[in-house]
Amino acid sequence: MLILLLTGLVALIIFGAVIIIVHNHPDFWFWIFLNLYFDPGGYVYAFLGGSLVGSFNAYDVFISGMIICLLSAKTNWNEVLHDQFLKRFLLYLFIFGAYYFIVYGGLVPYFQNDFNYSTFLIKNRTFVYSFIIIIAVYTFSLRSLYYFYTTTLFVGIICLTLFFISLVAGISLAPVEQQLRYTGSEMMRISMINYGVFYLLFPFSLIVYLLSRKIILNLNYKLWLYYAGVIFILAQIITLTRRVQIDIIGTIVIVTLIISYLFRTGKLSSMLKVTIPAILVLITLYFTFPKYVGYLGEVGKDTFLLMTTGVDSKGVGDQRVTGDKDYDLVKEYIKNNLLFGTGYTYIYWKDGRATSERGEKYSRARDAAGEVNIYLLFFGFGILGAIFMLPLYFIMVKLFYRLIKLLKLTLTNYLQDPMLLIFSIYILYVIASKFTYNLWSLSSDFIGEGMSFTAVLMGIGLALHRKVYLNFHINEVQ
Repeated sequence: MLILLLTGLVALIIFGAVIIIVHNHPDFWFWIFLNLYFDPGGYVYAFLGGSLVGSFNAYDVFISGMIICLLSAKTNWNEVLHDQFLKRFLLYLFIFGAYYFIVYGGLVPYFQNDFNYSTFLIKNRTFVYSFIIIIAVYTFSLRSLYYFYTTTLFVGIICLTLFFISLVAGISLAPVEQQLRYTGSEMMRISMINYGVFYLLFPFSLIVYLLSRKIILNLNYKLWLYYAGVIFILAQIITLTRRVQIDIIGTIVIVTLIISYLFRTGKLSSMLKVTIPAILVLITLYFTFPKYVGYLGEVGKDTFLLMTTGVDSKGVGDQRVTGDKDYDLVKEYIKNNLLFGTGYTYIYWKDGRATSERGEKYSRARDAAGEVNIYLLFFGFGILGAIFMLPLYFIMVKLFYRLIKLLKLTLTNYLQDPMLLIFSIYILYVIASKFTYNLWSLSSDFIGEGMSFTAVLMGIGLALHRKVYLNFHINEVQ
């Protein structure tokens, strides 16, 4: 009994100390907690089995920290609630959320004799957390994005550096996943378990590099950012993933087009400026992982052949591209459940196969649909769910056009405020990527844990729009 009391007392003292520390520096700690919420590097998942404290996952603990920061910050709630754009997005998100929790997670599984609502709520609690995240991110983004930049940069640098030390030195300092790229080949895919939110380091470093070629850009830790961008690309390349190669090329093209549009410069000349960093990355890859230079070319060739002929250099197709095999099952389920979809089911793995209460045939179809999110949208949510999700994407598109238009009209006002300019271009790039080369992933932004990343994106994007919008109208009055 005495030991239990002492343990409780120590826990209470630690909790009180944390609250005091956070209360004194809420901005800094909010962005720290946000980074940790996404388990950067995958340490919690790999080393602790997904649980941080007892049955609590990382996001359960760190969402509490974010709430404490939000309550500790001196927030002007009238300013937050006055943003009609934010309120409209939250309204559409609430409507879709109602469909998500009532129809997708409740009614449809009930009529499919697969009703397990407690499991559904536990597995999808991050969707609820996302409402908190978007409001909190919006609030702190209005104040400053400097701490988000610095905390994300150094969290990324630490995780990526430990990852490469683990590979080169053979010391287990970071979780590493390895598997053969092709059966019977020595080509090994190497990847981190989780990138957290520092996946933004490559596009961010690219934006800073291209802007530095046009204006005098006063940004702290610029060289560290370039270092992070290079090692992040290396980490991406050695995954030997076709989708990653498309993503890298798409990022370069879209970022270049956005910056060229804003500064009214030639697109080809801007594109050529990326040549030197690309050569630097290849040289670094050659000296660190020489075999992967050849692997990179082979995977690139297979990607091109799959997109143009439907089969790779070995004559093997990809059912995600051709839409056959298991995807014939997916189409059958979509056809038979067109209006409401098949709803939620708990998928678990047994003997290397996806399994659920609805049987082997359904499990195969659900697993395949999860690989291509545009299929999953109609498979899981039906046409009605897609209709409720559509306004959310409409808000994204509207944010893109409003932000890029306002930014172009007031660009000279932000040449001395690099943080707002860089983050605005980043938000424009992410939205543009969703409707171009990442079109296949539509719906993943509002399903499960993907909703948390969307909350961060929209929180920052809507806050930046608010800042640029107010600045534009203040200058008009003057």
